[in-house]
Amino acid sequence: MQDMLKFPSSGFVSDQFVEYIDKEEIQSITKSLAHTISQKYKGEELVLIAPLKGSMIFLADLCRELKNIKVYVDFIKVEAVGRSKESSGTIVISKDIKTNLLDRNVLIVEEIIDTGRALEFIKKRISNAGPRNIEVITLFDKPYKRAVSVKADYIGKQLDDHFVVGYGLDLDQFGRNCENVFTLKYPN
Repeated sequence: MQDMLKFPSSGFVSDQFVEYIDKEEIQSITKSLAHTISQKYKGEELVLIAPLKGSMIFLADLCRELKNIKVYVDFIKVEAVGRSKESSGTIVISKDIKTNLLDRNVLIVEEIIDTGRALEFIKKRISNAGPRNIEVITLFDKPYKRAVSVKADYIGKQLDDHFVVGYGLDLDQFGRNCENVFTLKYPN
């Protein structure tokens, strides 16, 4: 029982997960990304669009680190429906953007990119709103999982081929509130 892992502040206990990335590394990556964005958009307006639900934690931390930028925040929620949700399901919008994006700088804030299907869909949706430019920032990237040709402009860390949970990433809607990122000890 002593090597059972308890996710901090969540009450979830499992011996199936091991710490993969600690909160200090996440904070360091986030600050570095925010510095880069702050330099690029210094003195400008920037609309951050966060796909719900996973990116909300990263968005909040990134947003607080941005300096000398007039920041606006909006959310979009998309869902895959159909027989094979992960590989070829139809993507639908269940919560759309409310902000006027016409001729504005837009940064899509992702916590992780794997297949890229949802991101590709979101980029097309935002492009239809006529922004000045669209860029993508992701805390974590899994390029070997890509099913479509989409990539981030800013990448925090490329991950190994592990299922991860914590810091916004979930397992059946659980574990998003963990400060660290965990991986499955025995993947199936």
